[in-house]
Amino acid sequence: MAPRSAAVEVLADVVGWSGLPKWQPDWSVTERLLGLSLPDDYKALLNTVPTGEYAGTVLLDAPTLSGHVGDLLALFREVMLSLKSERKKPYAAFPELPGLIPWAEFGHPMGGTLFWLADDGDPNDWPVVAWGADGNWDEYDVGAVAFLIALVRGKVPSELVTPKPGAPAYRTFQDLPGAPNNTGR
Repeated sequence: MAPRSAAVEVLADVVGWSGLPKWQPDWSVTERLLGLSLPDDYKALLNTVPTGEYAGTVLLDAPTLSGHVGDLLALFREVMLSLKSERKKPYAAFPELPGLIPWAEFGHPMGGTLFWLADDGDPNDWPVVAWGADGNWDEYDVGAVAFLIALVRGKVPSELVTPKPGAPAYRTFQDLPGAPNNTGR
């Protein structure tokens, strides 16, 4: 299990989450399949706050049974295929490094995908990149948790990814019918 982090504690507090996730990703499998480590804040987040929707727009899922168990790229297979066929892209697609690895989707206002711009350096330094359905790109010099904190506080400097007006800061998916559970909670 990834250790809890101060940033994850801030996010959990901002969104009002105090429970425990019913699904714990197996990070050793996920990282073995990728061939590299993922950012500690992302792992700590999904070990602390369940998958769900942030600010009515960002849909954060975990490597689960919806793809191949532990395979983050299988979860985003169609996105990776689209990214690799995109002609006008400012970034390469993983496994090329530096290359994009998807970690969440967003739905407001146009929709798109959130990635890390991964390289062979420290994954905790990977910036977040947004690719909008309209073909536009934004890069943010923060990690996944800092990005989500800014989003729920309405402070993401973006026209691609914006909070949905009136939406709650966070809504869990873990209690929906058919949601995975591997902790017995």
